[in-house]
Amino acid sequence: MPTPQPLMWEVMQRLLPRRERVTLQQIYDLIEREIRLQADDFEPSSDLSNEPRWQRNVRNILQYRKGTGEILWTGDAEYMMP
Repeated sequence: MPTPQPLMWEVMQRLLPRRERVTLQQIYDLIEREIRLQADDFEPSSDLSNEPRWQRNVRNILQYRKGTGEILWTGDAEYMMP
């Protein structure tokens, strides 16, 4: 069973610095460091991609939370917790 997205978001909320730009790679690194990812998380996100499922899930979380205003996107492939 893949890692639940609410757990990933909880880690981001708790550990991403406030009012400081972070790259997507820094967010990936945080998730890898703080969550014990499951075997299912490393399955390809689609038949056309070798990207792990958990990375797609992180982007889905960020996309949704941008829409709610819970995280900001700087437009330079960086994010910021308000």
